Amino acid sequence: MIRTIAFLLIPCVFLGLVADLAFANRRSPWSSESIASTSPPPSTEELLQQSWVAYKERFIQDDGRVIDREANDRTVSEGQAYAMLRSVLADDPETFALTLTWAENNLQRQDGETGSDRLWAWKWGKDEQGNWGILDVNFASDADLDAITALILAHRRWHRPEYLELARAKLEDLWNFATLEVNQPGSTAKVRYFIPGPISAFQPQPNQVYLNPSYQLRHHFVYLLK
Repeated sequence: MIRTIAFLLIPCVFLGLVADLAFANRRSPWSSESIASTSPPPSTEELLQQSWVAYKERFIQDDGRVIDREANDRTVSEGQAYAMLRSVLADDPETFALTLTWAENNLQRQDGETGSDRLWAWKWGKDEQGNWGILDVNFASDADLDAITALILAHRRWHRPEYLELARAKLEDLWNFATLEVNQPGSTAKVRYFIPGPISAFQPQPNQVYLNPSYQLRHHFVYLLK
């Protein structure tokens, strides 16, 4: 199943990046620059590499932290996971390792002296006292799913079994802490749903559950991976 989902996700992520790059780099066919230019347009691979280099220079610190410069230079787990996915597409194992290591060292959810699970706190930044650290210990399940996907793809591309092992550990926690079974109306059958964060935040009462319909597609990915 892991192999199947990896092949399913590669074209989705790749085509999304290509579409973004094509839109960002296109020029009017009537512009003077287009008319005067005689060099061939850059290839898709060249566009991806140029975009990746620019992205790293702008948003990724030397230690692997991905910075959200529009929100007080905070870091979110989704940004770390996106950088990992792009690292795989750009065949950049060094940056992948840096972004993964930073997230593992700084976003681990804590329970006393030990980590409570292998999922990441979703928000890290500067608090009101000027100290840097985790600002919200809750996890964002879509970010963790993206990180798991990136780990699986990195394992396949660079033959790193430790990445697959970590992906499995994270997936187990995601299944346990971000999916729940809900009774079907008018039936005794139960349906399992993938939710945006911790069960405690989306099931405040035993008979009350907040669901996000947009997470249903991601639910199928989780199910296949599991």
